[in-house]
Amino acid sequence: MDIALTGRPRPDRTSSPRAAEASAPPRLRVLVVGGGIGGLATALALGRRGHDVLVLEQRPTLTESGAGIRLAPRDFQLLHVLGVGDAVRNRSLALDAFQVRDGSTGDLIGSVTLPASPAHATAHRLDVYEPLLEACWELGSVELRTHSRVVGCVQEGGAVRATLADGSHVTGDALILTDGTCADARRDAEGGRGTPGERLAVYRATVPMDAVADRWQESAAVCWVGRDWHLSHYPLPDHRYLSLTATLHHHTGAGLHGARVGLGEVLGAFPGVGPAARDVLTTGRHWRALTLPGGPAAADRVSGRTARVGDTGHGAHRSDAACPHQALEDAVALGESCDVSGAGVHGWLADYDVRRGERVRQSRAEHGFRYGEDRWTDDLALVGHVLSKDSAGSC
Repeated sequence: MDIALTGRPRPDRTSSPRAAEASAPPRLRVLVVGGGIGGLATALALGRRGHDVLVLEQRPTLTESGAGIRLAPRDFQLLHVLGVGDAVRNRSLALDAFQVRDGSTGDLIGSVTLPASPAHATAHRLDVYEPLLEACWELGSVELRTHSRVVGCVQEGGAVRATLADGSHVTGDALILTDGTCADARRDAEGGRGTPGERLAVYRATVPMDAVADRWQESAAVCWVGRDWHLSHYPLPDHRYLSLTATLHHHTGAGLHGARVGLGEVLGAFPGVGPAARDVLTTGRHWRALTLPGGPAAADRVSGRTARVGDTGHGAHRSDAACPHQALEDAVALGESCDVSGAGVHGWLADYDVRRGERVRQSRAEHGFRYGEDRWTDDLALVGHVLSKDSAGSC
């Protein structure tokens, strides 16, 4: 069965329908694989430009779960571009300080008081997801489809066809892959290019505040830095929970896909953690683990009529691998490229690829020196990096 995504009539706002048809940019049919934060942000960026977007989500429901996230001023700028900045800000908790501590000794390396404006904040993932979801529901140009796991795709002539797990197909002018996309679909979209690179192992837990020491209950984000690892934690908006993340920088074991793990496994992954940081780790009881790309994001994000958004491409020098910044940045860039290209799918995605590549190269030049072979080479530079309003890694 082949299901074509058909376009909806564009409202006539001129006295001459033929003139409007001649001057209007082509209305594209875009498939977005994945209904997470990156997928919904991409759907908004394109749907608000009049393109027909079909979001294919493999889960039975559209929701978001997991540890909290940190939002930097740049993240709020991107959310405002997508039209949901105020809604997310109203559901977030402003941070008033950021600390970097030695993970082995517990010593304070650096502390910065955060400005009230522009705000650095925390949020539950659902606090970002729901405003994006509600905005998509309000757009007639966006269709959200659950139970739709994409297992492969092929480009045929002037279209791209995605194969679903139930054997059906959907077609569109372009296909956008987001974080969490099936490996087979990603390989097909990239034409078999690329090899597995450095990976992070990320362990996440949400801890009730009554299990946390008083000094960690303040509105501050804390990053503990060790050899080849770091921990980060911060309060969530209702102050009832602490979001806790432990990240191993060079993971060589099997892939972790959101599986539940015990505290013993978490502690075993971080043998060098000092007593103070260990005390924080032991507050976590219900952990989930996953692997993420650890090296810099690839500059080449486009293959024919397919493109990628998201991927935690700067994980090795980010203190919070849960941050959705890259997905938001890419979604907005896709929309901006669509505005300026005006030459169909290939011109649009080529412009996006150039923009994305320029940002990656700039990030490597600015921040690549900060991470040494075994640990941060300049922990105070980490503080400045995290606080930078315009940094792609300011999460």
